[in-house]
Amino acid sequence: MDGIEPAQRINLKIVSSTDRRQAKINHKRSSKYPHVTWGILRYPECAVVGGGPSLEMALPILRNWTGDIFAINDTGKYLSDNGISSYVYSIDGTPIPFRIGPLVKGALFATRCHRNQFKHMKDRPIRVFTCAEEAPIKGGIEGGPTGACRTPHLLLSMGYQGITFFGLDGSFKGNVTHLSGFSETAYDNMLIIRVKGVDYISHGGFMLQNQWLLEAFRRHSMFLHNASGGLLAAMLENPDTWSVVAIAEDLKRKYEAGGNFLWNKPYMGGYTCQPQAT
Repeated sequence: MDGIEPAQRINLKIVSSTDRRQAKINHKRSSKYPHVTWGILRYPECAVVGGGPSLEMALPILRNWTGDIFAINDTGKYLSDNGISSYVYSIDGTPIPFRIGPLVKGALFATRCHRNQFKHMKDRPIRVFTCAEEAPIKGGIEGGPTGACRTPHLLLSMGYQGITFFGLDGSFKGNVTHLSGFSETAYDNMLIIRVKGVDYISHGGFMLQNQWLLEAFRRHSMFLHNASGGLLAAMLENPDTWSVVAIAEDLKRKYEAGGNFLWNKPYMGGYTCQPQAT
């Protein structure tokens, strides 16, 4: 239609932060821990919680949540500090121990997680699962580039009746990238995404995560529910019209190194955020 600009998208290559050799070492070392078991609709709906800005407003809901809560990476400590019990959940191979608190009950780790994470949990129960990268023939857990993207396959296969996502905003609020703590990598490959006239500051990893979740919600709307705010909520409401309107210098240099000089105008807007989820 006249007067409507076409959505502008960019393609990014997914590169694991854990090299294959280290992932294999981690996988072998974690084989002694009990593996998750599979079932059908045997548990009530669970919550998957990231550290996005909207999580703060969702705390009253989570304090009264009756099912299991899986806190991604460092988010378990933030929940514990706010009186909420959870299990740490991760697929990340980082050797830096995740932040935890006294109300963290245990962990659900991919076998590719570093042994430092297992040691850090001490005597708390740990269950493991294998990602598709480590078990392409035996049928490991599939999904997108982040831990959140693996949860639909994993948790529904374990027998949870559904998943509600909290704090997976995929965008920043001011200088806050994660309520669970500072993340230096959040400032890599930053970009601005416009949805229905509102600009959200984000980065490449968040964009890829949101794109994958959009498709997952489309395919499994009966089982997946969003209680996050920010960019993810906006993209779910407007899945076809969101656009990348600006990219940071580090990402611009990568495009130019490949001979692409499309991004040659300064961003003149001021990014904002829609009201967070309530």
